[in-house]
Amino acid sequence: MKFIVFGLGNFGAALSQQLVSLGHEVIGVDLKQELVDKYSSSITHTITLDATHREGMQQLPLHDTDAAIVGIGENEGITIMVTALLKQIGVKRIICRVTSPLQQIVLEAMRIEEFVYPEASSAERLAFKLDLPGVLNSYRFRDDYRLLEVQVPERYVNKTVESIRFAEKYRLVLVTITRDEHGKNIFGSESAVPHAMGPVKPDTVLLPDDTLLIFGTAHDLQSFVD
Repeated sequence: MKFIVFGLGNFGAALSQQLVSLGHEVIGVDLKQELVDKYSSSITHTITLDATHREGMQQLPLHDTDAAIVGIGENEGITIMVTALLKQIGVKRIICRVTSPLQQIVLEAMRIEEFVYPEASSAERLAFKLDLPGVLNSYRFRDDYRLLEVQVPERYVNKTVESIRFAEKYRLVLVTITRDEHGKNIFGSESAVPHAMGPVKPDTVLLPDDTLLIFGTAHDLQSFVD
């Protein structure tokens, strides 16, 4: 897969290097030449570019990338400007690092749906999420084991948990299922609230909007997601 990461500060550099180590092609973009030079040997491609200028942005293979990640953290205004340009150019998937609730509100108004927060492990977690398409969230444990939140694959909709044979066929553990429960809030409006089932019964039938929490190695998880 191909990714473009804007901003090669601590977060952007860590994310880019992690994605490269997982076998993906990464273009790292930054305005500072010293950062571009610093990571030129550990990131697939590094480019010195002012990402707030449309002319410069159009030099990048934005329509051939699987996702553009705006990892700029020191200037919220620059993040918003870069994101706006990406939206205008028509990039299909944009992920933004946010540093304040107000910044997220502005980005949500631009119809950005994926965010990452400046936690110590956020770059690594995002890298593993991007490594496995269809995954909503990813948590790495020791060695190669991960805990994934994943939308139920279409081929398993309306099938029972027992028939999927998580342990026998995929060597995975289904921890729980999160399913929306519909009801009325205090204002009388309909709302859907995610609810974790707890231990899952073998005869539970999977529904289209279910989220599965599953545990196993990256290789086995990939086999299930694909």
